[in-house]
Amino acid sequence: MKGLIKQLQEQEGFSESERMIASYLLAHFRNLPGMSTRQLAKETFTSSAAIVRFSQKLGFGGYTEFRVKFLADMMRYTDRPHGEELAMTDKDSVHSILDKVTSIEIDSLKETRAMLEPGDFVRALTIINKSDHVDFYAMDNNLDIANMAATGFIMANKCSTVHPAMTMQYLQATGAPKEHVAFFISRTGENRMLLDIAHLLKLRGNPIIVLTASTKSSLASLADVVFPVATVNSMEELGPRVFLLGAKYVMDILFAVLMTRVDFHSAQQKEQWLSKHFYY
Repeated sequence: MKGLIKQLQEQEGFSESERMIASYLLAHFRNLPGMSTRQLAKETFTSSAAIVRFSQKLGFGGYTEFRVKFLADMMRYTDRPHGEELAMTDKDSVHSILDKVTSIEIDSLKETRAMLEPGDFVRALTIINKSDHVDFYAMDNNLDIANMAATGFIMANKCSTVHPAMTMQYLQATGAPKEHVAFFISRTGENRMLLDIAHLLKLRGNPIIVLTASTKSSLASLADVVFPVATVNSMEELGPRVFLLGAKYVMDILFAVLMTRVDFHSAQQKEQWLSKHFYY
């Protein structure tokens, strides 16, 4: 499947107006972050409806979704205009693997940043502040992210629970008071067990926050707030590990936001106590 930048460059099957839009985007992408559909339509001598149809033709739900992906891809393209392959093979030297892994991880963080909206953090903060407790739901390596987040939440005076066993997560959901917020971490957003839990919590009226690489997934559709995380599809490009990196990045931002809203003196006391009694 062709990449988005390649599609815009080749303009295969594009109408005259679509070619005009594609050419403008490639030449003036730095103007795009603050540009509405109306402004883009004016610059390309088309209409807002044409911009939306163009975005949908390329497989996106609308202009906003297209813009996020396009800008993220352009960040990569400006670094590697010739489409340098980042998937690793047995032909790679240690030096080339070092460079590729570095590029993959930097790119994923840049792309995640491009997808994040400050308003989502504000909404999540409001939900968490109104809640008595944070219940995490995750599996496998995502539990590591949940545990790190739980530690940070305690420092921000917000208690949370992480159960490694799936059975315990089910039981937690069946008895969770409405004052508990459910925080799901799922790369695909389609894990059947996590979906069962989310449906149960939705029926019970618990607020739901989801951190996922698939914002159109079944799990994301049940959430009050969705945090998108960039990832790659193949194991050769470190797909699962790239998601974990982005997930930790989002949690770090959320922790920083929480810490700016708590009593710093209390947080410092906890840090001092830990430093005195534990070496970590």
